[in-house]
Amino acid sequence: MLCENCHKRESMVKFTQVIGSEKKTVNLCKGCAEKQGLGNPLGDVSKVFGKIIVAILNEHLISKTAHVSMPVGEQETCCVCGLSWSEFEKTGRLGCPQCYATYEKNLKTLLRRIHGNNQHIGKSSQKNLKLSKESAAELKKKLKQAIKKEDYEAAAELRDRIRELQREVETS
Repeated sequence: MLCENCHKRESMVKFTQVIGSEKKTVNLCKGCAEKQGLGNPLGDVSKVFGKIIVAILNEHLISKTAHVSMPVGEQETCCVCGLSWSEFEKTGRLGCPQCYATYEKNLKTLLRRIHGNNQHIGKSSQKNLKLSKESAAELKKKLKQAIKKEDYEAAAELRDRIRELQREVETS
């Protein structure tokens, strides 16, 4: 069906207007619909949600770093780009690679608060860590059973295996 306005292009937008008890439907091409202010209402949704998410993350970042801040009088600035810690708190962005070295201590504290750790250990290590903890719990149950049965040789072996697992967990 052709556009009812320009009669040149294929219609892509169906606009229905109800005035009182009268219903009027118009089929328009994309260009004519945009000229009349009938663009895609969901066209900018991704941009809007992106801005909302960035705002939420920045707000969260700023609130988490509030007590990491240095007193205003002794604000350190990056020797390369001149970015101060308070500017980083406002934007959530560092200015250059040197900023990582300049604010290393504050960034480590910030990452530890946000992520629970300031060193990435990866998904597989986290899974192994969880498995180690679970198997240690099972070994402890077996250890208690061995002690109840007064099988001290097996209990000693289980104790040693538990200690090995604990060492692995501590080093990972």
